[in-house]
Amino acid sequence: MAVCCTSAQAMGIRSFRRRFIGEHTSLILASVLVGLLAALAAVALKSGVNELTRLLHGWLFGARRELLSLLIPTAGLLLCVLFTQYGLKGDLGRGLPSLLRTIRQRDSVVEVHKLYSQVLTSILTMGAGGSAGMEAPIASTGAAFGSRVALLLRFDKATRTMLLACGSAAGISAIFNAPIAGAIFAMEVLLVNVAVPMMVPVLISSATAAFLSSLIYKGQPFVLITDSWSAGALPWYIALAFFGGLISTYCIRTYFLVGDGLKRIGPNYPRALTGGLLLGVLILFFPPLLGEGYVAVEDLLHGNATALTEHAPVALALGRWNLEALVLGLMLLKVLATSLTVGAGGNGGMFGSSLFTGAMTGFGFAHGVNLLGLATLNEVNFTVAGMAAVLSGTIHIPLTAIFLIAEITGGYALFVPLMIVSSLSYVVSRWLIPYSVYTRDEQPARP
Repeated sequence: MAVCCTSAQAMGIRSFRRRFIGEHTSLILASVLVGLLAALAAVALKSGVNELTRLLHGWLFGARRELLSLLIPTAGLLLCVLFTQYGLKGDLGRGLPSLLRTIRQRDSVVEVHKLYSQVLTSILTMGAGGSAGMEAPIASTGAAFGSRVALLLRFDKATRTMLLACGSAAGISAIFNAPIAGAIFAMEVLLVNVAVPMMVPVLISSATAAFLSSLIYKGQPFVLITDSWSAGALPWYIALAFFGGLISTYCIRTYFLVGDGLKRIGPNYPRALTGGLLLGVLILFFPPLLGEGYVAVEDLLHGNATALTEHAPVALALGRWNLEALVLGLMLLKVLATSLTVGAGGNGGMFGSSLFTGAMTGFGFAHGVNLLGLATLNEVNFTVAGMAAVLSGTIHIPLTAIFLIAEITGGYALFVPLMIVSSLSYVVSRWLIPYSVYTRDEQPARP
C-alpha cells in the first residue's frame, strides 16, 4: 500500500507540474532553487573554514605557538574520521569520483547525508589546518541538493542528472564567485554528452548561486591588477606550459602514491594520526601550507612575495635565491600536504591545491628566469598563468581552468596566455599520464 501511495503521489506531483507549470518552466524554477540552496551551503562552508582558519593562524603564529601546528591538524582529521565512522557508517563518499559513480551507478540519486556531511567534514578538516580546497565538497553538496530537488518534484533520470549538474555548477560558482567557470565545469566533467542548447538550466543555476553568494559573502578570491601582456614573452609562456604539465604529472602521481601508502597503514585512526602528524611537520616548517593557502597566492599577486618567509622557523642562507628556493619548495610540497590531508581521512579537493601549486609554479618560473638574466618577465602575470597551467593539467579541465582563473583574478587581459598555457599543459599532462587526479579508477593507465 505504501508503494502504491508513493507512486500515486509521484504521479500527482508530476501531473501538477505538467498541467499548471509546464515541464520546461518547472526545470528552470528548479534550477533557480538549486542554485540558491547551493549558494547558501557555499557561504556556510566558506565562512566556517575561513573564520576557523583565521582564528587558528592568529593563535598559532601570533603568539609563537608554532609547535601546536603538529597537533591541531591531527585533531581535525581525527574528528572528521570519528564523524565518518559513527555518523556515516564509514562512507563519506568524498570528491568528484564519488559523484561520477553516483551518476553512473545510482541513477544520479545522491545520498541524503551529503546535504550536510561534506560541509561539516570540510570545516573540521580545513578549518583545523588541513591543506586542501573547498570545491570538491561543495560540488558534492550542490549535487545533493540538485538530486533531492529532482526527486521531490518527480523528474525523470535525465532531468535528475541535469539538476545534479546544476547543483555542482552552482557550488563551484558560489565558492569562487565564478559563474561561467561553474557552468563550464559541469559541461566539461559531468555532462560531457549533453548538447549545448540543453545547458540553459546549468547556466541559470550557476548565475543564481554566484549572485546570492556575492550578496552575502563579498569579494573575489583574488584580485589582479593588469591590463596587458607582452607578446615578446610568448615563448616563455609556452615554456611555462610545458613546465606546468610536468608539475601536474608530479601532482597526480604524488597524490595517488601518498594516498595508497596511507591506506596500507591500517585502521582509520592510526592512519589519521600518522597523516596528521606528518602534515603538522610540513606546516611547522612551511606555514603557507596551512589550509587552502590562498593568502600566499594573494601575496604573490600583490607583489609581496617576501611575505611568504614570515613565521618560518628555519631561515635559508641563499642570498637572492632564498625566495626562489622557498617558492619551489612550496610548489612541490603543497600536493604532499593535500595528499596527507585527504589520504588520512579528511575532506577536501585538489582545485585549491592546484591553484596554490600553479601560483608557485608560475612565480617560481618567472622569478628564476629574471634572476638568471635570461629575460625580464612580469612575475604577477606568470603567477596567474601558472595557476591555469597546473589546474588544467592536474584535473584535466582546460576550459574550466581558463575561465576560472580569468574570473577569480579579473585577468581577462591575459586570455591569450591563459589559453596557451592551459591547453598545452593539458596536452603534456595527458600524454604523460592519461588520467587526472580524480579519474584514475575511471580511465586506467596505458599498458
